[in-house]
Amino acid sequence: MKIAIINLTGGGMSGGYKKYMRNVIPRMAINPDIESILCATPSSIDIQSWFSFLPKVKFITCKPFKWMYYRSDDDLKKSLKEFSPDVIFIPVEHYFKFNSVPIVNMIQNMEPFAENIDGNSFTDKCRLYIQYIVARRAIKKADRTIALSKYVKEFLSHKWNIPEEKIGLVYHGIELPQPKEYICPKNIPKDWEGNFLFTVGSIRPARGLEDVLWAMKYLVLEKVNIKGLVIAGETESKMISYRKKLEKWIKLYGLSSKIYWAGKLSEKEMSWCYRNCKIFVMTSRVESFGMIAGEAMAHGCICISADNPCLPEIFGDTAVFYPHNKIEPLAEIIKSVNKWDNHRRGEASKKARERATEFSWDVTVERLLTVFKKAIESFN
Repeated sequence: MKIAIINLTGGGMSGGYKKYMRNVIPRMAINPDIESILCATPSSIDIQSWFSFLPKVKFITCKPFKWMYYRSDDDLKKSLKEFSPDVIFIPVEHYFKFNSVPIVNMIQNMEPFAENIDGNSFTDKCRLYIQYIVARRAIKKADRTIALSKYVKEFLSHKWNIPEEKIGLVYHGIELPQPKEYICPKNIPKDWEGNFLFTVGSIRPARGLEDVLWAMKYLVLEKVNIKGLVIAGETESKMISYRKKLEKWIKLYGLSSKIYWAGKLSEKEMSWCYRNCKIFVMTSRVESFGMIAGEAMAHGCICISADNPCLPEIFGDTAVFYPHNKIEPLAEIIKSVNKWDNHRRGEASKKARERATEFSWDVTVERLLTVFKKAIESFN
């Protein structure tokens, strides 16, 4: 089987997307069912440097995706014609067509389809609506679609009437942390170690940070023994005004000394935070899989999560859930979990690690190949 992977992004790639590529491509490259792989990516992403030599894989560049004026990429089409793939895998929600080759898309981002996200500007709402239209067109025309969770699969079948036989459920794998590979981020107060709340994700309304910030207000008022909240994640230029609004709110309620904006952290710094937080809190309004949830479990975090999709599906019974947008229940749950003794914390941590091992990258690749084979068979 010859597979073309076309990373049809706008020129960037999220951290989760990078981890997906780093784990999937090497495993595909050593699979005996795969003859060769052609991997196309915009030149702004040096994907080839992420890997040691992969003899079955050829890396090329392609034009970035532009929804308004995406022009035909003649060089890419020439490369595809020479490569003659059996199937083309587009790991994002963008439409692509090439001759009579079956196309398999994957839905990574469920944010444009969520109905419970407040706080987006008019511009962001327009951007999300355009992403919705672009994604729906791609999925409707795809020969197969990869769903990263049962929630996504049910959304596609019930909301968009995609036939279930055209949807493949393929969970992400979860990387298990390496021992001693961690570094404390700069400027986190030393006396916070082991006694802070931790949350992570790009800073935007879909992350639901308001929940944990309001909870911190209650915790401070009631003098709960928590040093503070560490927020990790990049703030893109289009989200600076949103972050400033959060910072203004934090200052208004006198919480500036209790909130640490860690910014974008390295994997070793992230690992330190997972290992040293007292409680990990996930407030996302929607996820297609929730790779961050997986990382928290893999590190044995004591987890509290919103009950938004698909977080209960991924965490299973390893997290304590609060009803989304309900601030007081979250604060009460944090107070309760904060009182757990070492034995109970140890049991919960062990359970989280065990849950993380259920998501294997080897299984991910096996199921991916099954979807590719079905796409080829049904197309032929």
